[in-house]
Amino acid sequence: MKNSPILSIREATISFAKKILFEDLHLNLFPRDRICLIGKNGVGKTTLMNAIAGQFEMDRGERWITPNAVLGYLSQSEYLPPDITVYDFILDGLKIDEHKTYVVDIVCDHLQIDRNALTQNLSGGQKRRVNLARALVLEPDILLLDEPTNHLDLEVIEWLENYLQSFQGALIVISHDRTFLEKVSNKVFWLRAGQVKINHEGYKNFDEWANGIIEHERRELENLQKKVALESGWLQTGVTGRRKRNIGRLHYLQELRQKLEVQRKLVRANQSYVKIESQKVEEDAPQVIMNFNNVSKSYPSSFAKGGGAQSATEDLAEKKVIDKFTLKILRGERIGIIGKNGSGKSTLLKMMVGQVEPDSGKVKPARDISLSYFDQSRSKIKATSTIQEILCETGGEYVTMAGGKTMHICGYLKNFLFDPNDREALAGTLSGGQQNRLLLAKTLANPGNFMILDEPTNDLDMDTLDMLQEYLEKYEGTLIVVSHDRDFLDNVATSILAFEGNGKITSHLGGYSDYLEYKEKTSPVVIGKSKSGQNSANEILRFANDDGNGKKDDRNGSDKKEMKKFSFKHKVELEKLPAKIEKLETKITQLSEELSETEDRSSANLAHIAMEIAKFQKELDDCETRWLELEELKNSA
Repeated sequence: MKNSPILSIREATISFAKKILFEDLHLNLFPRDRICLIGKNGVGKTTLMNAIAGQFEMDRGERWITPNAVLGYLSQSEYLPPDITVYDFILDGLKIDEHKTYVVDIVCDHLQIDRNALTQNLSGGQKRRVNLARALVLEPDILLLDEPTNHLDLEVIEWLENYLQSFQGALIVISHDRTFLEKVSNKVFWLRAGQVKINHEGYKNFDEWANGIIEHERRELENLQKKVALESGWLQTGVTGRRKRNIGRLHYLQELRQKLEVQRKLVRANQSYVKIESQKVEEDAPQVIMNFNNVSKSYPSSFAKGGGAQSATEDLAEKKVIDKFTLKILRGERIGIIGKNGSGKSTLLKMMVGQVEPDSGKVKPARDISLSYFDQSRSKIKATSTIQEILCETGGEYVTMAGGKTMHICGYLKNFLFDPNDREALAGTLSGGQQNRLLLAKTLANPGNFMILDEPTNDLDMDTLDMLQEYLEKYEGTLIVVSHDRDFLDNVATSILAFEGNGKITSHLGGYSDYLEYKEKTSPVVIGKSKSGQNSANEILRFANDDGNGKKDDRNGSDKKEMKKFSFKHKVELEKLPAKIEKLETKITQLSEELSETEDRSSANLAHIAMEIAKFQKELDDCETRWLELEELKNSA
């Protein structure tokens, strides 16, 4: 029954590395829960997940699980036993029947796993997919997933979303991917200051819900006149300002994309001038910082696949990952790179930094290029070095910044949400997310004029993602980002390079959503089964709008045409909204102050003020949502 938990943690005290993370903790997991477990890096998300899985001994308290309940767990560990095939590992200890064999086939196909490969030949990303397959094939009553989207390409992530939406058991997932969390969750466990805050509506309204908690905590702190602890000092850089930053970021990206189009026109004009006036001039236009000219690259098929059992014929075959690729990367451009794992994204990055040479064609960087490279393997983070040693390479207590400037390490660590008192901590004692944050701090200190970020969002918490996006907004150089985080790409990219397979790379202006819209418009409509084995919502809608004679119902079409028109009425409404938003924000601030300072502390008066705040807050949310809609409508017109 829904009212009976399938797993409980009661009166638990949990500590890690002599630090108490949770005290008197109570948690209940119900059969159809879809829980996203979120919180800052280092607050104990993975430790709590291990305790729920029964793999971490609590200092005190009780863990109870329904008898005979099956638990599947994708942990951060990528360990697999050697000398065993992937197929045997996935099915080890399971009752093999026709149904289970079918499930293995489906899961392995969609996770792009070679069932005959030996475990010792797999890369870290492949091992993680195999462990994910094992957890899914169990078909457990309780499924625990710690960062399941790491090392997955977008097509696989979308399949996993569909799979989890139809999953019949209870789910707890740790992830930084906001889009993924919105689609799979119906409840939030927010780890905050040693407590668990629970939202019963899933991640979709997390910003609004969390903002309410933060505002309540802030009022309590002001009323009690207590010093705000370092952890609470970062409140204003978290959820509270996210909505305003999103509005500002939308303006910022629109301006960048307009500038990008102007630069492209300049490049085309300069190229025409060179061809007509002087065929001997070979230098590119000054706006170009790197030029790819007819570049191709191939690897042996077995190498491209990352190992596994291959025949001699397959070993001789070659897989072309980049085919006759030509692109001029402009100064100030922000390129998001997407594509399946093994499609050639890392090869392209290595060509940019000079680690790989093309088979044919030429890669030409500008003479003044200054590269910085964030690699997802964290090769620059040595486990035996302290945070200070990693950031202050020349010794001392100052971090070298761009232009030869320096900044004291304590102030710099605060910018990246570290406690300055932890500067002597060894990198090996940090969580995966903290190590990623440390590498970001090192990369962004002096990024040069051409920065490459390879999967920078892996293992990061939401606040760190916001911080990273703010840093990238201020960065004036050229940015190359490989990421599977759709929300992140929408917020930072001015254009998308999509690896479409078979060496084909296409370029698209805008973020990931713009690319997706382009693909939906240009892809042929096929009624029937999608790759996930289910009819997608878009396919069902298209089928429902067809009258059977190849003609679509105009009821939705006419509305769509109307929505695309940006009328004079819309223009007037858009111009008035900023002043209205500012007025509402002022009113809410005044009422919040009144709530804290009023001498009439009767329940009736406090309730009245609180209701007024809620009313104006809803009106503000509606206005901001409408503002974003009109801005998007204006730009698409």
